[in-house]
Amino acid sequence: MDLSTLKNTKPNRNLFKKVLAFVFALLVVVSSYLYLDNASRKAENVVQVIRVKSNDGIPAFAPLTSKNIETYNLIEKEYTEDMILAEDMDNVTDQLTKYYLRKGSILYKDQLTDEKPLKNEWLYEVADENEVLTLPYNFLEVGGDILMPGDRVRIRVSYDREKNVSTASGNPNMPASTDTVTVRETEVLFDSIVIKDMLNSNSRSIYEVYKEVQKLDEDKRQEVMKSEEFIDSIKPKALLLEGSSEQINNFAKYQGFENQSFLITILSRKNSSIILDQLPTLEKEVESWIDDQQK
Repeated sequence: MDLSTLKNTKPNRNLFKKVLAFVFALLVVVSSYLYLDNASRKAENVVQVIRVKSNDGIPAFAPLTSKNIETYNLIEKEYTEDMILAEDMDNVTDQLTKYYLRKGSILYKDQLTDEKPLKNEWLYEVADENEVLTLPYNFLEVGGDILMPGDRVRIRVSYDREKNVSTASGNPNMPASTDTVTVRETEVLFDSIVIKDMLNSNSRSIYEVYKEVQKLDEDKRQEVMKSEEFIDSIKPKALLLEGSSEQINNFAKYQGFENQSFLITILSRKNSSIILDQLPTLEKEVESWIDDQQK
């Protein structure tokens, strides 16, 4: 057997491994170079986008203008397709922000809308067969700040009514006399009716007050909500109730009675849709500053 052939195979095999390792190392070096070169070029290249210019930021549902936005050179590698390019400045001007945007924030497509929020939007959701009634009341007598738009309440009405009362004379030959007396009656006016909104002393929607405050940035919101003006603005003086025509007609017939008064009781929230539940962040902040005032 010729052993020389076996001796020659080992060096050839080692040579192949060395060549393979060299090629692999070369590929790593080349790919690393290309990656770093590409990253370097992206770092040098910039994309013009739009950002918030105003020092106070932009409130929610405020229009974009040349005064509150500006162009900004962004490094290409930090750019994403959902950002708004500077070339689209004319297209986004006058569009509305969906929520508060801080100074220096880059604008994204999903932060803007063309739809202006509706005032008293709940009115658009009232059923065609229903009506809205305004009922003045004393909030201190009806749960204070517990009662909220969306609650269901039961309302009783008390009123004075004249009633004829026959009085026997005691003499069988004399007819009974009839006297008119005033009696106090109490009846259930609304067994269950929904509070759609409340009005403050300025006849302004309290839900709209909450919505306006929600548009502010956190610092400004905290400042406003701790002010006496805000506290007074959320004290309700009247209820806006959504009821059927039958319920409203039932209310109307008591308008002619003397010395009428209403007793309002709050029903379970189990099947209610409280408006402030739609503003959980604001609700927590309201609770926080109430706690601070009580300390």
